[in-house]
Parts: sequence; structure tokens; C-alpha cells
Amino acid sequence: MKGFIISSLSALVLTAVSTSAVHAQQTAYNPAVSENASSNVARITPVDLVNAAYRGQLENQGIPSYNDFHLAYRARQINAYALVKSAIQSNLLPSLVLNDQSYINAVATQLDVFRYE
Repeated sequence: MKGFIISSLSALVLTAVSTSAVHAQQTAYNPAVSENASSNVARITPVDLVNAAYRGQLENQGIPSYNDFHLAYRARQINAYALVKSAIQSNLLPSLVLNDQSYINAVATQLDVFRYE
């Protein structure tokens, strides 16, 4: 009987400790830290972004596809910044990429290469 009481109390203490740890993790959640962590994880390359836009994956954000994509770029109706912003709205990129000038420049370079294809 004494062993049963001790094992029951041990199980009760372990349950209480693990429940406290779960609640502590929930209250310590910081969206800013989570946003920073995700910016390094799921990042579409500039080449893939331009190709996705060309194939129509950003049409819901007002980016035309196929031949209209070429025409809009030549007429300066779309640019690298617009593509990045549209990709963020489509959840293809995290919002922090909008502040990454090297990424935007790489998209612009890819757009220039794509224009001559």
C-alpha cells in the first residue's frame, strides 16, 4: 500500500511539472522571434519567384502572366519590388524580405535576364 501511494504521488508530481512547462512555453511565445526564424526557412529563390510570377501564381495580386508579364515588365508596370510584395501577400515569402535590398536586387537582375529570353 505504501508503494502504491508513493508511485501515485510521483506520477502526480510529474504531471504537475510537465503541465507547468507546457504553460510556460505558451506564455513565452514571441511572434517577432518566430517571424525572424521563419525568414531563414521558407525562402523562394529570385529565379523561382520570377518564374512563378510568369506562370501566373501571382495573378491574384495583380501580376499578369505569360506574354502579359513580359509586356507589363517592358512597360515598367511591374518591377522587382512589386513581385516581392506580391509574393509576401501570397505567403511565398516572409514579410522581412521586403527590407532585404540584396534579395530585391537579385529579383531585378532575374527580371532583366528573363526579359531577353
